[in-house]
Amino acid sequence: MILNSIIIDNIRSYEHEEVEFPRGISLFEGDIGSGKSTVLMAIEFALFGLGSQKAESLLAKKSENGSVILDFSVDGEKYEIKRTLLRKKSGVNQDPKNSWIKIDGEKEPLSPSELKQRVLQILKFNEPADPKAESKIFRYAIFTPQEAMKEVLFDSAKRLETIRKAFGIEDYSIAHSNAREVLTEIKAKARVFQERFSNISELESEITESNKGITETEKVISKTKEQLSSLENNEVQKTNELKELQAKNNEKIKLESKKENITDKIESAKQNVEKIEQEFAEIESELKENNERFEKLMSVEKPQTEKSIPDIISEIKKLQEINDKKIRLETEKETITDDLVELKESLGEKVNSDKSVLEKSLQDLEEEKKGLEKFSDEIKQQQDKIKEEQIQKNTQKKSLEQDILEFSKLGNACPTCKQEITKEHHHALVDEKQKLVNSLEKEIKTVTDSFFESSSKSKEIESKIDSYEEEISKIEKIIPGIEEFIEKSSKLKEIEADLQEITPPDTKEYGENPIEFLSELKDRVSEYRNAQEQLQQIAQRRQKIQEKIESDQSSANTLLSGIKENESKLKEIEKQLAKFGRLEEKVQSKEDELGEIRKKIAQASGIIAASQEKLNNEQVKISQNEQKISESKQWEEKYKKFTQFQEWLESFFIPTISQIEKQVLLSILQNFNETYTRWYSILIEDPTKESRIDENFTPIVNQDGYDQEIGFLSGGEKTSIALAYRLTLNSLMRKETESMKSNLLILDEPTDGFSKNQLGKIRELLDELKSEQIVLVSHEKELETYVDNIFQISKENGLSKILRIN
Repeated sequence: MILNSIIIDNIRSYEHEEVEFPRGISLFEGDIGSGKSTVLMAIEFALFGLGSQKAESLLAKKSENGSVILDFSVDGEKYEIKRTLLRKKSGVNQDPKNSWIKIDGEKEPLSPSELKQRVLQILKFNEPADPKAESKIFRYAIFTPQEAMKEVLFDSAKRLETIRKAFGIEDYSIAHSNAREVLTEIKAKARVFQERFSNISELESEITESNKGITETEKVISKTKEQLSSLENNEVQKTNELKELQAKNNEKIKLESKKENITDKIESAKQNVEKIEQEFAEIESELKENNERFEKLMSVEKPQTEKSIPDIISEIKKLQEINDKKIRLETEKETITDDLVELKESLGEKVNSDKSVLEKSLQDLEEEKKGLEKFSDEIKQQQDKIKEEQIQKNTQKKSLEQDILEFSKLGNACPTCKQEITKEHHHALVDEKQKLVNSLEKEIKTVTDSFFESSSKSKEIESKIDSYEEEISKIEKIIPGIEEFIEKSSKLKEIEADLQEITPPDTKEYGENPIEFLSELKDRVSEYRNAQEQLQQIAQRRQKIQEKIESDQSSANTLLSGIKENESKLKEIEKQLAKFGRLEEKVQSKEDELGEIRKKIAQASGIIAASQEKLNNEQVKISQNEQKISESKQWEEKYKKFTQFQEWLESFFIPTISQIEKQVLLSILQNFNETYTRWYSILIEDPTKESRIDENFTPIVNQDGYDQEIGFLSGGEKTSIALAYRLTLNSLMRKETESMKSNLLILDEPTDGFSKNQLGKIRELLDELKSEQIVLVSHEKELETYVDNIFQISKENGLSKILRIN
């Protein structure tokens, strides 16, 4: 593979950069952090995708998208690849819509994973196309970061892992690891299987115990069934005996019920006879009382009138209404008369005054009062204005007097400009101010006189208003009295007219007191009518009593006859009951015996049921245990198979894999050691020091016959060993990989820590490599003399730039 060119857009510190890769040895130099390693990361990203890198670390921080376009050749064929990173809310990822490969000028869109698979096919790298894994062939044959190689040297596990990956023999290690995992799983499952069949002897013992229990239980059931049969026969016999006694007892109960019924009938009949006799006594008493009342009622005389009670009541009501009305009118007349007398005394002669004339006088007085009040308000407003003017002029006067006082204090100085003036001028100014003061005093006197004159008029008007208000008050008090006198005089005339219309009752018919006469008449009519009604009721009651006596007499005779007949029946029943004796005790005794037998039957049945259930449970238990034994034997068979697998893996497969891998590594070790020793001898020319690779692929440094640990070597020596190890991997990998014949080699900081003497060996080393294209990345300017092409990388304002110097 040969690199032709690369275009970097928004990758880390690069905004946009285009680089063409020439043949020969090219040096990319620059300060630490200038962006040298980013170029190598961009090449690997374009070919194989992100691998173990994070997309967030590749895309420039403030960019929404970034891309790399790489042009390269394999076996004379040109290829161009583009990969794009896209920032979204969820994070940074490769953009599948903007990734492609161009072959012979034809662009083919591919997803990121498809693109990696296509590149591996083009490069003929026989490795899986896992999008999250780096290309191991590219990493060990073309480009391995120097720091990563130093880590390999100090980590034995990682070193062997690297050798396995580099030479494609990691399958042995994977097989060994997988076999160990399978072995662990087999052992775990074997332990589980062993536990599952370890209880066979215990289960067989339980089955033996269950069979013994079944035999004993069957004996108990047989014996209990015999007892149950005997008890059931005894129960049948006792039940029949009890039925016979119960039949006799039922007959006795019927006779006792019949006896009780007859006794009740006799008692009821006797009670009815007593009741009839009591009723006869009550009837006799009632007849005597009715006879006495009858004689009394016959003595009540009929009143001499044809009027009914409602007619009399109606006349009484009318007379009462007339009387009430007359009393009411006379009372009202008396009250109104007293009121009129009081009004005459109160109003005097004015009681006969014309109301309309008084109302007119009242209206005139109120209008005159309003006029005076308005004039009074105007005078008060005028007084307020005079007061304000008086205050204003007094203020002006005080101000002038103050000015005159200040002029006197200043002497001959001008009060305005404070300059000297003549006495005449000074006196003239004072006189002028004094004249103004005198004028204001006259004006104040005039205003004061005007104020006192207004005050006098105001008092006079107020006096008139008070007299008007007094007169108005008197009239306002008289008018309601006159209105009341007129109203009550009219009402008195109406009452006198109503009294004259009332017609007094006829004294010849009703006497002096008609209401009392009619009331007595009503009572006598009512008494007579009540007497007649009671006489009729007594006659009807006599007839009913006679009928009742006849009926009760017949009933009493029938009851007495029934009592004799029932008493005869009762004696016969008592004779029959005497024959039964103490039958209830015999029935109770028989029921107790039967209850005891049935209790024993229930106990025996319970024993049989419990024994049968126990028998069934034991049979089920035997069946379950037999099933468990069968399953346990199956687990035992599985356990035997798994122990065979375990023995095969432990004794044969794992040791065989380890031995094969060891033999393969030993075959690689010989070539690896020879190649490493050659590269080491070129980098370090010290006859006292030698270096070799041991069976664990660990570099060993020997000085004067003594081995030294790499950790105690100088920085330059560590770098030389790492570079020699790296070049060894590169040389051997190119022999193993068909597509590496194009001789591309990328070296990242290969001389870190080298002395000037060691830097001089680089030219010899580069010539020995015989690669068509070598890309060096370093910050050592001394390497410029050993290379064909120089690219200068710098960073300004956070942006990296690449400039080709030659």
